Amino acid sequence: MIKPVYVFSGFLDSGKTQAIKGTLYNPRFNEGGASLIICFEQGDVEYDKKFLEMTNTQVIYMDSINDLTIEKQKEIDSQYNVERIFLELNGMEDDNILYNNGFIANWELAQTLTTIDASKFSMYLTNMRQFLYNHVVNAEVVILNRSDDVDKRYLRNNLKSINQYVELIFEDSKGNVTNKIEDELFDTSKPLDISDIDYGLWFMDAIDNPMKYDKVELSIKAKYVGKIEDEKRVLIMGRKAMVCCANDITDIALPCIGLSEDKIDKEKYYTLKGVGRCVTNDEGVKLIALNVKSYKEAEAPKDELVTFN
Repeated sequence: MIKPVYVFSGFLDSGKTQAIKGTLYNPRFNEGGASLIICFEQGDVEYDKKFLEMTNTQVIYMDSINDLTIEKQKEIDSQYNVERIFLELNGMEDDNILYNNGFIANWELAQTLTTIDASKFSMYLTNMRQFLYNHVVNAEVVILNRSDDVDKRYLRNNLKSINQYVELIFEDSKGNVTNKIEDELFDTSKPLDISDIDYGLWFMDAIDNPMKYDKVELSIKAKYVGKIEDEKRVLIMGRKAMVCCANDITDIALPCIGLSEDKIDKEKYYTLKGVGRCVTNDEGVKLIALNVKSYKEAEAPKDELVTFN
């Protein structure tokens, strides 16, 4: 029998335990057989006896992700007759250890979820950037709790720069979902000339809302990033962003239709003018492309690394 594995990561007291308990308290999720929680970190919220009995759940504690070897998984699998497994990771360990170790044949990764205390996000970004990156880059969903008095655009832009496909869920201090982000930075009722300093903000908004920029006149500054195989007149153009540290530089770029490799200098920046076009990639994800109408060489931005403030 295949056992789905749900991975919860995040810093200490970010809400991992509460998220797992909330999931298991939901009768629509917790139907049928027993569940097992493998916990690598103990915070203020505990898995008390009443909760374990009510949700037909067992819990075991381990010291490190490194201990969850294939051999240990086989041992656990033989000892516990459960239908699903939850892993509560240690916030100060590298999540990648888990994925590098892999799972036994009948343990199947079902979902990766990260919890973040939004009120401490700036501190994490400043002092624990590498750990934050490790938690977010592997996540399918990030729950940002205690987000009552924080700038949701600031959170979104920084998190999407690490993992542009991650789903973000904002919760207030009472646990209510408050996902609406008021964003009036870019008025699409008129042509948009995206400044160097706003490129990161614009790109993150375009990831979340590609249809917003469909058929909108756009002007951006970008340089060559790559090309699409078998597409002679489509280049990937954009800029670089530091999402974690100096060793973690990523491309913040988009397909530009109407450009050819032999017509541009790959080391130079260009001002690209054209019309936004919402397209769907091979994975079924909608994204924004640019139908280029004109382009010319331009000076490099004063700061070539994109920021998301």
